[in-house]
Amino acid sequence: MTTASPVVRRRRLGLELRRLREAADLKGGEASRALSWSPSKLSRIEAGRTAPVPSDVTRLLDLYGVHDPEQRDKLAKLTREARKKGWWQLYSDIPYSTYIGLEAAAESMLTFETVIPGLFQTSRYAEEINRATDPGLSEEALETRLDVRMQRQDVLDGPSPLMMRAVLDESALRRRVGGAEVMREQLDRLLELSSLPNVLLQVIPFSAGAHPGTLAGPFIVLRFPDMEDSDVVYVEANNDPYPDEAQRYTLLFDNLRGSAVSVTQTQAMIRSVKKEL
Repeated sequence: MTTASPVVRRRRLGLELRRLREAADLKGGEASRALSWSPSKLSRIEAGRTAPVPSDVTRLLDLYGVHDPEQRDKLAKLTREARKKGWWQLYSDIPYSTYIGLEAAAESMLTFETVIPGLFQTSRYAEEINRATDPGLSEEALETRLDVRMQRQDVLDGPSPLMMRAVLDESALRRRVGGAEVMREQLDRLLELSSLPNVLLQVIPFSAGAHPGTLAGPFIVLRFPDMEDSDVVYVEANNDPYPDEAQRYTLLFDNLRGSAVSVTQTQAMIRSVKKEL
């Protein structure tokens, strides 16, 4: 399910403003000084990390010599869309709200994980993994995170669901998050999801040995329906969780699929692990 996410609009607006600055032959520092801004303010706008107010966009367009009414109107509309609130922003204590906004607007996803991906998690699995990975989390904050995680899964439903391609390390199936009962329920959920036409699920067995994801770790590549919006890579463990390396990670995902067993074999493996619980 795709939406006009304000996060994606914010990112597109930033890229367009950067393009216009470069077309005006101005460096970031020069533009900032001309407007009496800190360099970090313009940097945040161009990186899509903050949504500028309309008056700031007007000043930038004046500085860059953009006088075409149609172009200015288009950017004004984009600014309004970028400043809207997404449903996830109604919650507090969500440290990855930018990612959720990108995910909500994506057309397809490639993901490699060593645990069950958030979009595939049952409520009980999600609760246990949040408790284990963030033991200081309050009950209120935990409930908020669970609500958000369950709402995120709506992207897999509807008339235009997210096309999701997931490769899991076998450890994701065998790590007993929450105990046997929780894992049985979670494995049943994986089997259910693996039968959906918009989900392709494969597992890399331990017998495959070392594989391209062994050191690279989990990552996600998001693709969007509008060609103006370039692919986004999300690597939670990175200092910069959004590296500009979509091509490299897409190739890495293709190599991981080459190490994984087929969808049918994956389903058989899930059933086998469930029987062992």
